[in-house]
Amino acid sequence: MVTIEKVIQLKRQILMAALMLTATFLFSSMSFAGTIVQGCGDNKSITLTSSTNWTTLCSQKVTLATTQNCVLTGSAKVHNNVVDLHNEYRFTADKDINPITGKKAERLLDVTQGSAADPIDLSVAPVNEMKNLAPGDYTFRLLAEKADSAADDINITAYTLGVVCGDPQ
Repeated sequence: MVTIEKVIQLKRQILMAALMLTATFLFSSMSFAGTIVQGCGDNKSITLTSSTNWTTLCSQKVTLATTQNCVLTGSAKVHNNVVDLHNEYRFTADKDINPITGKKAERLLDVTQGSAADPIDLSVAPVNEMKNLAPGDYTFRLLAEKADSAADDINITAYTLGVVCGDPQ
């Protein structure tokens, strides 16, 4: 019998494989001498309570020795425990701690009211590409927030962020 946890683990493995394939495709003609692969993640529950401040689900510091292109791939498992009919939440992977909304990597998740007896877990997976980052220290983050103040607080129960950087062509 397949459990929800096994399905979630399989989704996470598929997302990581997609990240590696994407990175291989993007960096296929490059020298891999400067390639960096980092990541973070956890299964600790984090509750989204704010619509004005992004919540950092996880962050990864990376030091670039040369100009690099980076691909950020995030995933989050959202526990549907909302009581109002429609609730929207924003997710993104970015180097800014407080990015403006509406950027290319942002994903909006509309969570509808679930049954208290059978809540449904949802997944979201923002991906972001950043080109020609100058040498230096960067902190990449998987971020989330309520899309508006009327949305119910919601629990994020698992999250991962993968960072792959390589020399531009």
